[in-house]
Amino acid sequence: MQALSKKTLTALVIILGTFFVILFGTLNYYFVNRTAPNVRIGNVSLANKKISDSHELIAAETNTFSHSPVIFYIEGVTVESDLQSLGIKMNEGETLEIVKRLGKSPDSWKNVVFWLESLFISRQISPQYSLDISKFTETTGAILSEFETQYRDAAITFKNGAFEIQKEQTGIVINREKMANDIKKNIQSLSNSPVNLQMVSAEPAIKTSQAQRVLEKITDFEKRNIALVNNNQKWQISGKNLADMLEFQPENQLAAPYIKVSLVSDAFVIKSTRLAIDPEPQLRVILSSNKIDAFVESISEAIDIKTINAKLRFEGGKVVEFTPAQDGQELDIAKTNKLIYESLFDSDQDFAKTITITLPVSTTRAKVEGDGVGNLGIRELVGRGISYFSGSIANRIHNISLGAGRISGTIVAPGEVFSFNNSVGEVSAATGYRQAYVISSGKTVLDDGGGICQVSTTVFRAALDAGLPIVKRTAHSYRVGYYEQGGYKPGIDATVFAPAVDFQFKNDTEHHVLVQTVVDRANAKLQVDFYGTGDDRKVEISQPVVSNITPAPADRYQDDPTLPKGTVKQVDFSAQGAISVFTRKVYKGDKLLIDDVFKSNYRPWQAVFLVGTG
Repeated sequence: MQALSKKTLTALVIILGTFFVILFGTLNYYFVNRTAPNVRIGNVSLANKKISDSHELIAAETNTFSHSPVIFYIEGVTVESDLQSLGIKMNEGETLEIVKRLGKSPDSWKNVVFWLESLFISRQISPQYSLDISKFTETTGAILSEFETQYRDAAITFKNGAFEIQKEQTGIVINREKMANDIKKNIQSLSNSPVNLQMVSAEPAIKTSQAQRVLEKITDFEKRNIALVNNNQKWQISGKNLADMLEFQPENQLAAPYIKVSLVSDAFVIKSTRLAIDPEPQLRVILSSNKIDAFVESISEAIDIKTINAKLRFEGGKVVEFTPAQDGQELDIAKTNKLIYESLFDSDQDFAKTITITLPVSTTRAKVEGDGVGNLGIRELVGRGISYFSGSIANRIHNISLGAGRISGTIVAPGEVFSFNNSVGEVSAATGYRQAYVISSGKTVLDDGGGICQVSTTVFRAALDAGLPIVKRTAHSYRVGYYEQGGYKPGIDATVFAPAVDFQFKNDTEHHVLVQTVVDRANAKLQVDFYGTGDDRKVEISQPVVSNITPAPADRYQDDPTLPKGTVKQVDFSAQGAISVFTRKVYKGDKLLIDDVFKSNYRPWQAVFLVGTG
């Protein structure tokens, strides 16, 4: 056979090249708005169809498939669901985009290969869809779980004071991997063929041998005892309380707990999550992060104190608004967790003894707001006095509230002597006081300001508590029942009667002292607080010693023509006579600053009744 000449070969190549260029150009032109040859979706051919027609066919096929039931077949039983319940949503738009891009690659050579293959090979287009995995898992679990017997891991229980091992149990479950693949094949072919479910054995992840090793660790941990302390507060972690916080994990698995130990009435049971780990995992004991966090957070609720900034506002030379400073404190939860973990898992610890952990508590100093707080040194409570006035008539309660309000907000400068009479001002009807019983000229009579001694008595008690020097104090002529309410013994009172009888104390500290009062009418309670700067004074007040008790004189009845005949009115009340003595010592460090003896000589007092003769 005669070889073709070079010229002939060249001509042949040109002819063939021209042919293919014309061929592929024609194909590209023809299929610019059409689907490529030999393309199918499900059982429907899209070959050579206009794109609009292909869209309609894809929509029709996917819509029909979407509304068809998903049938599961298991051991002679048919179970139905649907794509929506399984979390599967068909996406016809994305499917059409795949069809439109066939043979239209930016790479010309790929297009040549595609068109050549299209002449001989059929292409099955996989429909596009989205999957909600959680919904798929939830639905399949709900409709298929009745056919399964779940495996059970070996477990440890605590019953009747002893640990027991519950052996593992093999389960029979549906092969979910095969099920998912079969559903996927049906979607790819738009087929609603039944999904034949396969049952397989489910081996427990935790065997008895592993649980036995865990049991040894739990038994050891049950003997451990940790004490968490903060000043006089204390919390324990031990025994069941500790065992309830334990979890067990494989050495190389940090994400989820392998076994959770939880307290169930009188027993705590190890529950597990099966993990696909090969070889057999080696378990380790850890603390449950959720449970230890909850435990430590409960401690922080008892320790944490919100910081309150001091606030002081003056008007007319008196304090009209005051918020005492309160330093805050906060438990470091992360550091506490770390300390517990380190103490619990420290192999060098002697677990026969209690391990004591001092809790890491940080303090936040309160800030100062307003003029004068920082300069005056009014930062904290330095003294408090309390008295009660249950049974007082309305006018007496009114006078107590009025007098307490008049002295509240008083500032006592360093070195200044506080005078009750000067601070409270004039006590008369003109200044708002009402008539109530007072002791005057050896008698109990109605007069303006009755009850003001309740305020002076309470200020006396606050000054005693603050460790401040008492300059002037006079006991009442006779025992007054109000001042013995609340468990107080006779002798801790101070009477006033301007201008002759006053109560006075001296501020011998280096900072100002603020006097604040609180009247609690609901509980018939008066409270006087002194605020300043503590200087480490220690105050020791003895209980009053009451002696020389003498009976009250016989009741006295006297005629009163101003009262209607037959009317009897009590105007004075009986009281036993007594001598009361108590002491107070005030120390600063080892130095004795004040050594007081307070003696009260109470006269016996007779009850007086007025008998009307009018």
